[in-house]
This record gives sequence, structure tokens and C-alpha cells, in this order.
Amino acid sequence: MQSYRILIVDDEPHLTKILKHSFESVGYEVATACDGMSCLNSVSHFRPDVIIMDIMMPHVSGIEAVRMIRNNPDFSETLIVALSARTDKEATEGMRNAGADLYLNKPFTVSKLLDRVSLLLEEQLVKE
Repeated sequence: MQSYRILIVDDEPHLTKILKHSFESVGYEVATACDGMSCLNSVSHFRPDVIIMDIMMPHVSGIEAVRMIRNNPDFSETLIVALSARTDKEATEGMRNAGADLYLNKPFTVSKLLDRVSLLLEEQLVKE
């Protein structure tokens, strides 16, 4: 299996730690960020294949961070998975319009997230 790079962006340290461990345990290289602003810095340095992004974060929201990432041509193909406890239409459409590839509601199972990320990466390989 190719080693993919995952950037996990969430302001909940407990969730970030669980996701980091889960992705690393199946072979992914993982970096984390605690808010949208640190995410933007990490994207440039870490160059992830997939970004797992919470919506509600301090400083820069997940929606704004996704918009900024998508505006950079270097990251136009980076896969973005949105996670949020918000299920309202404004949140889901906001993330999709910003450029998220997938939207998952919290709570979710880690196994479902791992499966969905794996599927997105497989679909991306087929497109190439």
C-alpha cells in the first residue's frame, strides 16, 4: 500500500489523538492542526493527500480554510473530508460549496471514516 499523508484538523484534542493513532495504525503518515489557521500553515509544509477538517474551529472556520486551500492551485486535487456535529443545510452546503469532497456528521465511527478515506483515495487513483 502506498503511504498517504493525512492532515487532521480539529480543535478537540481527544478526537485528534484518536484519529491520528487510528490512521497511523493502518499505515498513513499523519499530521495534526488545532484550528483553521494552523491548518493553512500545515498544508503548505506537510502537503497532505487528504485533509480531515472540522467545521467549527477558532480563528478560521473549516469552511473558510477549505475555500483558501481550494484557491491554491497546488492543492486543487487534495481530498477534503468535512466532519461536523452540525447537520443543518447551511453547514453541509457551505462545506460542499467551499470544495469538500465528503461530509460526515459527528458522531461517526472511526472505521467508517477509515473506509471512506480509503475509498476516496481509490477513486482518485482511478481518475488519474
